[in-house]
Amino acid sequence: MNRDTLSSRFSAGRVMLLARNRAYDDAPGLGIGLAIVAGLNLLSILIADRAFMNSEGDPSYAGLIIISGLILSSQAFKGMHGRTGADWILLPATPLEKYAAAFVSYLVVFPLVAAAAAMGLSFVLALVERAAGGPGTGIWHPISLAALRSYGEYAVVAVAFLAGSAAFRKRAFLKTAGLSVAFVLLCSLVVYLGLSLVHEATGSRGFSVSYDSGSLTVLGGDGPGALSVERTLRVLVDVVRLALVPAFSIAFGYLRVAEKEARDEVQ
Repeated sequence: MNRDTLSSRFSAGRVMLLARNRAYDDAPGLGIGLAIVAGLNLLSILIADRAFMNSEGDPSYAGLIIISGLILSSQAFKGMHGRTGADWILLPATPLEKYAAAFVSYLVVFPLVAAAAAMGLSFVLALVERAAGGPGTGIWHPISLAALRSYGEYAVVAVAFLAGSAAFRKRAFLKTAGLSVAFVLLCSLVVYLGLSLVHEATGSRGFSVSYDSGSLTVLGGDGPGALSVERTLRVLVDVVRLALVPAFSIAFGYLRVAEKEARDEVQ
């Protein structure tokens, strides 16, 4: 880094260096995970001449990437808690740069690298499967509208786990998951109460609410307000899920990082 970089308040170069260090720390664990997946599929080829999770539309790879990313996100700021807090403060970067490095690492770099690695592994397994006498035609890839939608859902949840990592010293993953479930239940209660009020006001009856893969549907309403209720609920759910929750998570996570660093510097 040159003198201008060191004196600037925010440096993309420092963010990239922090992200690179995170990648170095995370690489061994991810490599072990990839080796386990490869070993299980090779065992499946030996037994049945087919890799059990190697097909174009198999959700297993996407599921593993999402789970791994959320686990890593929940551990993003564990270095600033406890005994390692002094090392965290000594990192030559501002709190914003430290948060940005975690954000870039687990919302951009990790999904891209993990998807590329999974696609490469799938290609190799297809070749091995064909050599073993199997079809060898199924190669997983993340290039689809469904994959893009899954990434959007992952990004929304990942920033919440980043916030959880900044807030909780221990068991950040479990605590954040528990709070997320409680939040969903609370929102469901609000929707139920709202439907009850609509029932009383419009005379509509027979409502049932379903929520699947990011789509909310209100079924069975036979009153004049049924369609407008469904549209209103869908808009509200999307605004909360896709805008308010991520914005709050990002702001809360960054402020917790800045607060922790400022408090430790004073001490």
